[in-house]
Amino acid sequence: MIIKNVQARVYDYLIFDLDGTLVDTCPDIIETIKFIIERYGFAEKSDGFIRSCIGGGARNVLLKVLGEDKEALIDGEILPLFVKHYTENCDKKTFAYDGVEDVLKYYKNQGKALSVATFKIRSATKKILTTLNLIDYFDILITADDVKNPKPHPDCIIAILDYYACKSSQAILIGDTKTDFLTGTNAGIDVCGVTFGYGDPDEVRDLKPAYVIDTIKELKEVVL
Repeated sequence: MIIKNVQARVYDYLIFDLDGTLVDTCPDIIETIKFIIERYGFAEKSDGFIRSCIGGGARNVLLKVLGEDKEALIDGEILPLFVKHYTENCDKKTFAYDGVEDVLKYYKNQGKALSVATFKIRSATKKILTTLNLIDYFDILITADDVKNPKPHPDCIIAILDYYACKSSQAILIGDTKTDFLTGTNAGIDVCGVTFGYGDPDEVRDLKPAYVIDTIKELKEVVL
């Protein structure tokens, strides 16, 4: 079901979150976490539990899964190991959500400017989008490596607006979490929340972004 908290209108610049919006990266993240758990002999965790911890960057996920009591070990050893293993294997099981390429092609053919703003590191972002044949749809990727302050700080959005030299009223962020909502809001742009990603669907709706959609295909009905 589509929720329109404002009137559907034309946006010339579409900024997409990556994980949970364009692609489901959970399978490869879960495999890397399980690799870490096995390597260090930690207690096993279910795939469902690990999935529930995903969001906010690798360090945040590791703290949630392994426990904050392991913070020093995570910062000193585990996080670099996670980044290396995940980057090498980030495109093994990750897949684009149904309809993503059709939607990107639709907007590209309309002459829209498409970009990505993500918590993920640049190497993994480029590898995933390249493997899935999506990278050529985007003019610019702003990743965790490209900004001083991560989401929900608006650095990533401001970098994209500066790149295009466009007004904030011309752009919209499409994302699946409260963090995405806050990021867009802090940057002064509209947000379209999606309920099929990693965020809590009820929370996404309760935040009352400009639009809420249940499938990526519904984006065409709110972003004209």
